[in-house]
Amino acid sequence: MKVKIKHIEWRDGRPRFKPGPGLREKGHKPQDLKHPNGRWFTQGEALDWSNEFVRALTAAKAENVPAAFPAVPVMARKKTPAVYPVSKLMDEWLKSPRVLCKAPATIKDYKQKTRVIENHDPDLWAAEVLALDQTICYGLYEDLWTSRGLATARGALVVLGMAIKWGMRSGRLKGLSINPARDLDMQQPDPRARFLTKEEFDCLVATAEGEKFRRIDIADMLFCGVWTSQRQYDRLHLKQSAFRNGRFVLRQNKTSAIVNPPVATPYQARLDAALERRNSKGVISPYAHLNENTWAPWNDYTYRNLFSDIRAEAAKKIPTIKTVMEKDLRATGVTWMALAGNTLPQICAVSGHSLQGAHMILKHYLALHPEMATTAIGNLVTWYEGGGSSDLAI
Repeated sequence: MKVKIKHIEWRDGRPRFKPGPGLREKGHKPQDLKHPNGRWFTQGEALDWSNEFVRALTAAKAENVPAAFPAVPVMARKKTPAVYPVSKLMDEWLKSPRVLCKAPATIKDYKQKTRVIENHDPDLWAAEVLALDQTICYGLYEDLWTSRGLATARGALVVLGMAIKWGMRSGRLKGLSINPARDLDMQQPDPRARFLTKEEFDCLVATAEGEKFRRIDIADMLFCGVWTSQRQYDRLHLKQSAFRNGRFVLRQNKTSAIVNPPVATPYQARLDAALERRNSKGVISPYAHLNENTWAPWNDYTYRNLFSDIRAEAAKKIPTIKTVMEKDLRATGVTWMALAGNTLPQICAVSGHSLQGAHMILKHYLALHPEMATTAIGNLVTWYEGGGSSDLAI
């Protein structure tokens, strides 16, 4: 709403000098109030102009001369910088409690995906967040898909969407009502569908314990991976205090899910043998698994390198092993439990997966697995021949 200013009327929000009959008789004519560069007067400038004109009229009346139009100086407009660029949003989001409470590996992953955006599109990185829309974000997604692959593109846009969502909720993006990085209908990359056969697993164990490596401690970690179905970080940091009354209790580092399954007999035998070796050396440590070359807790770097070396050697005997990744040990545990006839809830009680997560692992390579099909038909025959009822219980 515009205030009333003497001698000025407003047309579509723009000021115009409107002289009354007396002023028109003295030669004044209506005119737009603009600066020489074509910019319209602001409301404040129009008020200043009116006040100056009234003073000029008063002075001219006293001197009995025509009043001159006042001069209103043109105020130079500064170039408006980006108020809240993408770079600042991402930096503040990464430093927020929302992110800092995550596991170190998760934070590292977020930072890597953030750098993908920064390196791929410096202009977007410096642009104001409020200038983003779904068209721009989808264009970034397709550019990254073409140049870096679908998984990288999807990951980068997911992280951008998370940061914008945080910015909206924290009040940093008050002018944004819709998250432009959400609902982009992005493609899902093909999931990794890999689990070890019993032959592959036995070959890895034998190679680790064999003449070339003599790393029983790595073989123990292989058993831990398959027979607990836990993530690498949780396995490397597993404490002896987690084992109680034939079970182990663990709060997973990534999701905080708590699992408390029994210790499988093959894995328990490994733990007992490791404890004997440790006691014979007089080593005292709270960790369940140690690097027995140093008798210190495992670090990620050493463990990953040893696993890679052992995998390469084992692949000389069974070539398919070269495609095995360390994280496949967990998927192997989940898959073997399914092949043993366990239900999804039973599997999740051991691995800590959500039902959806376990289903995603299994659905890509169990549907046509002959052992699963055999079990299914066997169960069906048993139910049918046992007089199973198909009536609904109401």
